[in-house]
Amino acid sequence: MDSKTIQKESYSAYQRRIQELLDCRACFPPENEPLATARGLEQKLYADGSFRPFYGDTVVFQLPEDAKWVLGDIQSSLYGAAGGMLAEPLPADTFHITLHDLCAASLQRDVQAAAEAHRTQLRERLPYITGRGSVRLFAKGMVSMVSSSIVMLFVPVCETDHRAIQDMYGCLEEIRPLPYPLTLHCTLAYYKPGIYSPAEWNSLYRFIRQWNAQHPDAFSVSLDGDAIAYQSFCSMCHYTNVLDCAGPF
Repeated sequence: MDSKTIQKESYSAYQRRIQELLDCRACFPPENEPLATARGLEQKLYADGSFRPFYGDTVVFQLPEDAKWVLGDIQSSLYGAAGGMLAEPLPADTFHITLHDLCAASLQRDVQAAAEAHRTQLRERLPYITGRGSVRLFAKGMVSMVSSSIVMLFVPVCETDHRAIQDMYGCLEEIRPLPYPLTLHCTLAYYKPGIYSPAEWNSLYRFIRQWNAQHPDAFSVSLDGDAIAYQSFCSMCHYTNVLDCAGPF
């Protein structure tokens, strides 16, 4: 499988972009401005922060249990800092690093045909993707991602890991190109939909800023081909493996 036509981001460019997200107030607004959550968040969440039905498919790195434990501990601290702003907690068992989004919609019928096509294509491509070997990632810090969620950002440990991930991503871009670059992340919490004053969001920002400053390259994860899975979801807290190394391609 070759992805020669896909423009790949260099390792140094990826590192700079991720660091810029962290350095730019972790993507929070200026200190005297409100935080308005993204309009599309209402498709995923009710006003009280519980999860709506929301359907789609994605390719992810499944995380080892020790990484889920570490991220779950961080998640608990987030809710301690600003639980009133955050939606219903995501179960730690659902934590994963997104490799490539595919399709998503509020109604299952709106994604059914695309998901069936993706599954057919991934039966051919997933063995190539999982055969790229093990990759190692550093957790770099948390940001407010597109005013929808708090995520932990990850960066490949070295150039070799970066090239392997770019090859995987390029293969998936041939299935469904995305209008944004690869940003390896694990979602820790969603916001409740709404508009929050600086007084409301400042404690969350302070906690994230302090945590990021105190935990550069906080921990690393090693992920082999078995960690990669094609998953479907029926809400942002319910994912199911459709294809992985444990099942038939």
